[in-house]
Parts: sequence; C-alpha cells; structure tokens
Amino acid sequence: MLVAEVDEPMEFEACLEAEEMEGATVEWLDDVVVEAQEVEGLEDQTVEVDGEQVEIPGVPGIVIPEIVGQAGCVIEYPAPGGCLPAVEISDSYIPGYRIPERVLEAVELPDGTVVEEQVQPAIESEPITAEGSFQEQVCQTEPDDAQDGDYVSHVIRPHIQREHILASFNMGPTLNRSSVLTESNDMVSFETLGTYEIPSISVGHAHFEHAYLESYQVEGADHTEYAEKDQEISYTTEGDVLFDSDEHALRSDATSELEAIAGDIENRGGDYAITVEGHTDNLQSEQYADNDELSEKRAESVVAWLKEHSDIADGNVTATGMGEDYPRASNETDAGRQDNRRVVITVTPTDYEPEIDFEAEESGTESQ
Repeated sequence: MLVAEVDEPMEFEACLEAEEMEGATVEWLDDVVVEAQEVEGLEDQTVEVDGEQVEIPGVPGIVIPEIVGQAGCVIEYPAPGGCLPAVEISDSYIPGYRIPERVLEAVELPDGTVVEEQVQPAIESEPITAEGSFQEQVCQTEPDDAQDGDYVSHVIRPHIQREHILASFNMGPTLNRSSVLTESNDMVSFETLGTYEIPSISVGHAHFEHAYLESYQVEGADHTEYAEKDQEISYTTEGDVLFDSDEHALRSDATSELEAIAGDIENRGGDYAITVEGHTDNLQSEQYADNDELSEKRAESVVAWLKEHSDIADGNVTATGMGEDYPRASNETDAGRQDNRRVVITVTPTDYEPEIDFEAEESGTESQ
C-alpha cells in the first residue's frame, strides 16, 4: 500500500494559553473532518493470449489519512470593570496533502501488441491559513455634565473578522487499459483502476460585531457613572473625589458617592459578588512601594466602608489593585491622568455564566 502525506495539525497556542488564564472565556469552533480512506488498488492479473499465460502487473492501493480543517477558537479576555474586554479570533487552517501517482505499466502481448502505459497523476494540495484577528479592550470615557440617570457616554469596540478559506475538490481519474483483439481473434480485457476523490474543505469565517458599552449617571452621585454588560454592572467613580493625592484613606466628602452606589446596588436586589478595583495614573507613588500597592489599599478602603456602612457587602467582596495597567485615557496630560485615577465597583450575579457574543459560519465538505 502507498500512503498519502497529510501535514501536521496547527497548534493554537493563544487558545490553549487562554484556557489556563483566570477570567478568560474560550469557545472552540467546530472543525471539519474528511475521514481517512483506503483506496483500492489492482491485483496482478493473468490473461490468456493465443494460448499463452501473460502476467499483467497491478498497482497498489493508497491509504489517505484523516484530513482536518481546523476552525480554531474565539477568546474573550478578562478586563477591568467598566471596560469592554479584548477579544480574539484565532487563525484557521486546512492542512496540505500529497497523494502519490499510480501507474498502469505498459504491457507487450505475445503477438507484439503493446498496451500503453497509463498514469493516475499525483495530487498535491497546499496548506491554507486564514490569519486571525485581535482587538484590544476599550474602557469607558469620563462623563461631562450629566444629571441623575442621564446618558453619559459610550465606548465602542470595533468589529473584527477572520476570513473564510477553501481547499478545492480533487479526484484521481479512472484508468482503463484498452481491450485488445489478438491475431487469433481473442478479445483480451483488463480490469479497471477506479477513481477516488477528496472533497472540497471549507472553514467558515468568524467575526465579532461592534460592541457598545453605554454609561449613565448614578442617581444621587455627581462623580459616578454606571455601565451594564450582559448581567454585570460596573460603577466608576473619580479617584480624586474619593482620595487625596497619594493617599488611601477616604476623604470625608466621599460618603455621598459611596452611599449612592450602595443604594443603587441594593435596589437591584439578587445574589451577587462584588469586586472593587483601584486604578492609578502612571505617576509613581512616594508613600507606597508602587502604584499596585496604592491602588490595592484604596480598593480595600472602599470595601471596608461598604462593609461598615451598607448592607450590600455581607457576601463575596473582593478588593483588587490594578495599578496603572489599565488606563482609559492618555497619561500624557493632566486630564488623562485624572481620568485614569478611579475606583470601579463591579457587581456580578452569583449564577452568572459568561458567554461570548460572536458569529461563525458553518464549516463543511462538498463532493462533486
């Protein structure tokens, strides 16, 4: 038996790494499979020509391994509260394959008649890859002048797409040695080498539509906005309202903002977990080891206030310092740095199961 060659499958490193990443959501797309097949050959054949036995050589069969068109995955990465997460569509891949030729050898009969050679040509299909796509996370913008419950702003995460790919249909043709009428009027016929085919393989496109995150002013708060994504709600408060520069103790006038947030959360009801994130600009702290420590202590101060002064923090409450790693504006200006100094309180239902909102075209095969 001859054996066709099929390229090795692609390793989707980004997908595998994201599966190990806390907070990331990965969904694998359906591969398309051409099952392994065994193509029959021809056994050697003995024919009688003018009273003589003549050996007619056959050809071997072919084993064609499984061919898999890989659709890869889509990923939604973890993101701070109040941000649209980064998303990624992996590459897709159809492996190349090579099927060897088969030859029906020429045969000379006793009367001198020559049955011509015939060739079932080799088939070669090149590997095909569609490059994936990635979009960075996008965070909220700062409100301007907004009243209670007013629409503040929205951020948009652009559309991304990965293209469709197609490996064409291929077929090995039928081969027939022509029948021969010998000088003694014997008709000599030969067995037929049958056809085989590899269907076309298509791996569909995938895309994320534009995503929007709308922000609204929290009732009773002058410096806090909220945004809803799926079932999660994030409240973003200007850091300068809650803390003095390079300090983690709450200002005396921070109470009104936190009371408004706690009241809004309590009014919504339900069972939930709360995450409080502290964010800084990129100016280095003089009192703390780094901005990670400063932001964590600020988040802990907010958690302590919620536990002492509200009924919403009885359950699962977590403080996280994000430092300067997730700016929502440029740190090159005073206004941008002020935007980046913030506290984000995210409320997540305890039964929340994240899902990725994307569309993917179905992959498949087609024969002729």
